[in-house]
Amino acid sequence: MTESTLINHIKTLVNLSEKEVSEIALFFDFHSYKKKETLLLADKRCDRLFFVQNGCLQLYFIDNLGNQKTSQFAIENWWLTDFLAFQSQKQSNFYIETVENSKIASISFSKYQELLDKFPKMEKYFRTIYQTAYGAALMRIKYINSFSKEEIFLKFRDNFPEFVQRVPQYLLASFLGLTPEYLSEIKRK
Repeated sequence: MTESTLINHIKTLVNLSEKEVSEIALFFDFHSYKKKETLLLADKRCDRLFFVQNGCLQLYFIDNLGNQKTSQFAIENWWLTDFLAFQSQKQSNFYIETVENSKIASISFSKYQELLDKFPKMEKYFRTIYQTAYGAALMRIKYINSFSKEEIFLKFRDNFPEFVQRVPQYLLASFLGLTPEYLSEIKRK
């Protein structure tokens, strides 16, 4: 997989010349990771923004009881990082780990700043990405506060069937605020 997946995604939101495509691609690093590799550690400075070309990532934290709690997933064409820590260049409160073998494009904070300075149209691209992510986060909060646990799963399953198929049940349960046993019970119904 080359940078074309990332560039194609950018082109869905902003127009790029061939010269811009070549220059923009140079700001990113491209790597393949195996399942369960850690890309970001909690308590370490968050210096990278990740784009999933292929595969799946999860963002999680460890609660006071030592339990892993998944906050977000990212699949193809989604961005993921601890956005507050990335923006402020502080220590992260989260871990990012691969759920599947994954091909990831990433950009460091300094390169991100250079990219935005050199290509102002990328501000529009990232603004659109962040607005969509924020809207999705608001909907998740609404679901958590408006629906039963079973209804939350059913709505999630209907809206994101690819996650239900791809993500291990214990991670999906963590993300939805359920126990794996209760999720199994709901699925059996």
